Amino acid sequence: MTYTLDETLGIERRGENLFASHTDQKYWNLIGPYGGWIAALMLKTVLHDLEDRRFEPVAFTVDFMKAPKEGELILRRTCARAGRTAAFWRVELEMPDGTPCARALLTLAPHRETMVFSQTRMPEVPEAMKVEPFETSVLPVKWAHLYETRVIKGAIGQVTADSQSLVWVRDADKRPLDHVSLAAISDSPFPRLFLATGRPSNISTITMTTYFHAPSKELQDIGSDLILADARCERSVGGFYDQHTSFYSSAGELVAVSQQMVWYDREA
Repeated sequence: MTYTLDETLGIERRGENLFASHTDQKYWNLIGPYGGWIAALMLKTVLHDLEDRRFEPVAFTVDFMKAPKEGELILRRTCARAGRTAAFWRVELEMPDGTPCARALLTLAPHRETMVFSQTRMPEVPEAMKVEPFETSVLPVKWAHLYETRVIKGAIGQVTADSQSLVWVRDADKRPLDHVSLAAISDSPFPRLFLATGRPSNISTITMTTYFHAPSKELQDIGSDLILADARCERSVGGFYDQHTSFYSSAGELVAVSQQMVWYDREA
């Protein structure tokens, strides 16, 4: 089976570390591609032909500089250093005229058998299938229709005093989870500003970092199950707010953590 995300992430080699791709209206936001789709494309640019499959994503930062126009995209990648314990890559995305759109830093490393510890616990929430699916057709952005979301707290149009949301989420076509789709899902939580005000406003994520805690084997075990997105905001001031999201498997394991800084209209 071919899944929607994979259909839209076509990569054509143009040189040793030079690639071309193309935007897709399926993952369109208001003025350009969905940020999670951009992140997934840049991550795939490194992973799709990686020779040593023991190396997996552990940290990934994307700076969104300008929304690409519809059409061709150019991607350039560079391996700054590859050692025994980690490899460090840089990916740049631009339009054909050279206009920079995004830049990313990706850290890869092999996972080892070590002690496991964590102070983080998944919130107590209803099982995913006991929560009604959210009707995404009411949302004006196309990419949101490609996700199945089951909202426990923080639905669009509601005001939450703490700006927290709890949402079960997965690809609507039940694509099995991997690091590429997880990079896309990392940008999926509703904007904190919408929950604080109860209305939409002009916003733009300027940077997003995702820490991947689950190795590939753990993601394969999750498969096409829904994962829980626990999103919150520490502070909003001066036209910027942060958004922190912890993603958990239905078994309660922390899968990834996403951190964003988001620009918004001062008048919001």
